[in-house]
Amino acid sequence: MHHVRLFLSSPGDVTTERIIAQEVIEQIHYDPSFRGRVFIEVVAWDKPGSDTPMLATLTPQEAINQGLPKPSDCDIVIVIFWARMGTPLPEEFVKPESHRFTDPGGLAETRYLSGTEWEFVDAFEGAIEDGLPQVVVYRRTEKVLLDDESPDYPNNLIQKRRVRAFFDHFSNPDGSIRQGYNPYEQPEAFRKKLDAHLRTLLVRLLDGKTRRGEKVREKALWPRSPFPGLRAFTPEDAPIFFGRGKETDDLIERLNHSRFVAVVGASGAGKSSLVWAGLIPRLEANAIASDYTGSKDWRWLRFTPGDNPFLALADDRLEENPENIVRLADEMLADRPPWAELLLFIDQFEELLTLTAEKYRVPFARLLAAAAWSERVRVVVTLRADFYHQLIAVDKSLTELLQKGSYPLGTPDDIALHEMITRPAERAGLRFEGDLDRRIVHETGGEPGTLALMAYLLDELYHRRSADGTLTVRAYEELGGVQGAIGRRAEAIFNGLDEEAQAMLPRIFHALVEVDERGTATRQRASLEQVIVNEAARRLVEAFTRARLLVRDEKAGQPIVEVAHEALLRRWERLAEWIETTQDDLRLLRQVRLAAVEWEQHGSAEVYRWPDERLQPVYQMIERLALDEQRDFNETEREFIRREFDRLLEVLQDPDTTHQRRSRIGERLCVIGDRREGVGLRDDGLPDIDWCKVEIEGQSSVEVDIEKIGRVTVELPFYIARYPVTYLQFQAFVEAADGINDPRWWQGLAAREEDKTLISQRFQFINHPRDSVNWYQAIAFCRWLSYRLGGTYELQQVMDWPVRLPTEAEWQLAANGGDPANVYPWGGEWDGRFANTRESGLSRSTGVGMYPHGAARCGALDMAGNVWEWTLTEYGSGKSGNFGNDNTRVLRGGSWSDGGGLVRAVSRGNYPPDGRPNVNGFRVCVAAPVMGR
Repeated sequence: MHHVRLFLSSPGDVTTERIIAQEVIEQIHYDPSFRGRVFIEVVAWDKPGSDTPMLATLTPQEAINQGLPKPSDCDIVIVIFWARMGTPLPEEFVKPESHRFTDPGGLAETRYLSGTEWEFVDAFEGAIEDGLPQVVVYRRTEKVLLDDESPDYPNNLIQKRRVRAFFDHFSNPDGSIRQGYNPYEQPEAFRKKLDAHLRTLLVRLLDGKTRRGEKVREKALWPRSPFPGLRAFTPEDAPIFFGRGKETDDLIERLNHSRFVAVVGASGAGKSSLVWAGLIPRLEANAIASDYTGSKDWRWLRFTPGDNPFLALADDRLEENPENIVRLADEMLADRPPWAELLLFIDQFEELLTLTAEKYRVPFARLLAAAAWSERVRVVVTLRADFYHQLIAVDKSLTELLQKGSYPLGTPDDIALHEMITRPAERAGLRFEGDLDRRIVHETGGEPGTLALMAYLLDELYHRRSADGTLTVRAYEELGGVQGAIGRRAEAIFNGLDEEAQAMLPRIFHALVEVDERGTATRQRASLEQVIVNEAARRLVEAFTRARLLVRDEKAGQPIVEVAHEALLRRWERLAEWIETTQDDLRLLRQVRLAAVEWEQHGSAEVYRWPDERLQPVYQMIERLALDEQRDFNETEREFIRREFDRLLEVLQDPDTTHQRRSRIGERLCVIGDRREGVGLRDDGLPDIDWCKVEIEGQSSVEVDIEKIGRVTVELPFYIARYPVTYLQFQAFVEAADGINDPRWWQGLAAREEDKTLISQRFQFINHPRDSVNWYQAIAFCRWLSYRLGGTYELQQVMDWPVRLPTEAEWQLAANGGDPANVYPWGGEWDGRFANTRESGLSRSTGVGMYPHGAARCGALDMAGNVWEWTLTEYGSGKSGNFGNDNTRVLRGGSWSDGGGLVRAVSRGNYPPDGRPNVNGFRVCVAAPVMGR
């Protein structure tokens, strides 16, 4: 193996080129044309342990004293200039006459303008004398704009003029070329020139001779796959990161002149890799160096926004005051030189919209603005292009940052793609069968997002390589090529699972995929506990993790799992179809979670809560996605989506809920569906009556003392309806084919024809008590319902009807539980909160059961207030069951228009049986429970 010494010479303003030179030299060791034949030893006189961020150069005598090879002792010398010549050498170093020219700074022509000039002259003279070294000079032609207000302006101007004078000397007075050099515009162009030139120089050396010919050890191969698959490149992968040199140069330039840079590109464009494996290693090698800073001393921190980006920075002070970012930087850089800076690398910045709670978005945007104004913090973010327009709407400060600092990342051209494919393969000692490398370039093309597909394919090819390290055409075709590899691999893994594990796909991916309002699917992280809900789910997750399609990691001490790359969401046909068919559900799921956060941020105010109309699709979505409310939603989300029906009933349980609120709740229940037992209809369309048992322990009968009548015996037990008959229940009688107009229900009644005519209910809410009903109509309703339940309805058997009106004594017993001390159904003391009476101020009826604290002992509600209730009993005689006269009948309970004195359990009212005031309704009872209850 030939041992080649290469001397690298330059002033301190081309640090990036020095890094590139090292990378090019290193890569050549792995080129099949040179591997095992050449070892390149790089010689540079960079001063070790410098206290400044600038690169310093040893004087020639110091280097010689240390036994370092001189440029003339080497085989190749690379010299690079831009806008600085460097620091002049002492006077004792005298230039040969052939290299002298007038110095714009006024030094004698015999003085070396820098150590770099001495190194060039030493190499040049050696080449003239001995044929070696081969000397190649490069000059960066990109313009350097000097700040004439800077205190360094005079020196910088002299440096720039000295470089110009140096290269002017490369030409003869007549304009002919005296010495050649290689101009280039930017560092990436230098990379290409140097790579081509160095290969040519090495070929010449191999054909001739080198200074040193001893054997050296061959460079070690990359020990694992040189292709990242679906993961991003990391700084450790810098030696295998190729094809993005120009973009890395651009990014360094942007960051050098701006404290905020957003790398914007399509999903799968390689944004994270560019920063992580391109920019970061260059910064660590001092790519940004000046009189004021040196990036080799910077500290960098990578994180993703997640639920709370401040948590990622582990500093609560930042949320309270974004300007504390400067203080945080000072603390993190306490052990670094004064010029050190903090670089925040915020990957997947779109998470600020997709995952971050809304309350953190604006404060975090302002933190970035504060960082951009500081002198010790710089920020680089990666952002999916399709989220750009949404992010600029977050806050004005973020809009300004993105407008000024965006760097669009496009798709690489074919040349760059070929480098991405072949150069990493060289590092690992791999080769492509036939023209497979060019085939992969062609099939990758320029479509956004295909880089991830290519990277996954290459990684799979690596794992299927032949024994001699060949990536074969057969393996390529079996994988499905660039476009089909991910999908075919995912489908194969899926088909290898048992049916139980396969069935978990929707259950798992609903947690790993989010769809925004535009239908754009993005990956999202989920806790392992949330995803692995059973053993079948574990088998699926582990299989896809082994296939590198899912990634398991840890965040904030909690195990998480996520899709390795969003390419899987598009390229696996089964998953893509599932996303398409469920995207509305996934979008709704995202909206629910965002709305729950907003609701919590506003103090759980009811106005920010979704009504039942918006929640019904949520419940349907939960069912379709097979979600579990306890497992798949956090506490805030569970409370946010709790059924409005249940929440309203809970409000009723608070005795201090206002009358107006109770009234509105009743009306709201009508809108969303009042599902309470005893309020509506059964499945067969008949009224659903909720029976309350009225009994006194140990007694089969009891005497009830009725005002103006005396003591009346009541047989026990009997059952009374929990609520008055509602509008909906009575309407079932009105609308039935055998309903209110059937003459059977009117036989024997003293009713006239006009008494059968209904008048409209004043408040037509389905759960309000049916008012404006006369006594005859109430009897007809009871006879109809008794008949429909299979019972008799003849007048003489009224007490045996399955359904009837209660007697006055039964009603009173149900109201006070047989205890005269119970002046009201709830007890002995008046409490205006427990009933809808004149004191409520409503001046209207409410839905039944709106006052649960006003319940009688048997459980019956609304036995005080709301509407008066007809009984079977004649007011004067106290008799019950006489239908053939028009004597006035007893009403009990009072109404919304009556004061507390008229709603006592013993209070009596009366009205002619044909009367239909809007304060009259009725409640039914039975001797024994019916309707299967």
